[in-house]
This record gives sequence, C-alpha cells and structure tokens, in this order.
Amino acid sequence: MTSDAGPAITRYDFTSGALRSTHFTLYATCLTHRGDNHLETLPLAGIASLRVAYEHDARRIGWGVALLLVALVVYALSAPLAGLATTGAEEMAKTDGHGVARALQAMFSFVYGVAKTMPFVALACALGGIALGVFGWIGSTTLVLDLAGSQRAYPVRGRNPGLLDFSEAVCERLMSLKR
Repeated sequence: MTSDAGPAITRYDFTSGALRSTHFTLYATCLTHRGDNHLETLPLAGIASLRVAYEHDARRIGWGVALLLVALVVYALSAPLAGLATTGAEEMAKTDGHGVARALQAMFSFVYGVAKTMPFVALACALGGIALGVFGWIGSTTLVLDLAGSQRAYPVRGRNPGLLDFSEAVCERLMSLKR
C-alpha cells in the first residue's frame, strides 16, 4: 500500500476508555484516526486550532461529595427511625385491637424494616460517592481539534503525557504548514 501522505511522523494509541483500540497517526499533511470499524482523515490545513488539557472533573467531584452527604444523613436517620418504629409497633401490640391498630402495627413494622436497611443504603451511597470523587479527581486529558464548523474531542482518562507529546508533534506540523 502506498500513500501520498508520506511516512508516518508519529502515532498515538488509545489503550482505554471509549476510544480504546483506535489510534492517531500523524503524516506530513494529514492526521488519521483509525479504528477497527472506521477511518477518519483530517487534512492538517483544515485544522483551525488544537487544544490539549488535563482537567479534574469538578462535576463528578461535586456529585461524589453530595452522595457522601446523603449517606451521612441516611445513616444518621436510620437508628432514630428504627427506635420510633419499634416503640410504635410495641404500643400498637399492647392495645390488642383490631382494624386501625393492626394496620398501624403493620405500618410501624414496615418502617422498622426500612430503617434496618438504611445503613446498607448509606454504605452504597458512600461507596458510590467515593468512586465518583476519585474518578473526578483523576480527571482526563482531552485533545480538541477545531475544524471548519465543527469540533472534535478525544478524551483519555487521567494525566496522559503520551497524548501531550503527540499533540506537540501535531502542533509542530501545523506551524510548519504553508497556508
């Protein structure tokens, strides 16, 4: 296979995330993004600008903190709610009544069951909050190409020096182009 673009200058492989098993290849006049099921060729002359940045995901960190707060509230409410439900169910059992007293006793028993599961719900919320916070803190390195009338973003999880180096090579080629 021969190519008018010449030999490849550099290559970047996406090893994880949504773009896993795809790669960029930089040639003298174009940039290709190739995967198992697609090929996209971007002429360097058509790229208006290129940005690459590593950023923490503040939104995920915020949701993580919110889930941790929800976990604390749910856990704090579980013991008082269980105590209230137990007291109410015992009082209704003492009345030896029918109808409304039995319905109230069943309701208090149900509330007691819900209160006993609340610590597990709190634990799940706390673990989810921690995970969101960690992924938000890890952040991502994103390469953004501005083309005529469109923009393409290529994110990679975490701080990725390989994508930064590749972006520098693309920038060098862009600056050396005669427009």
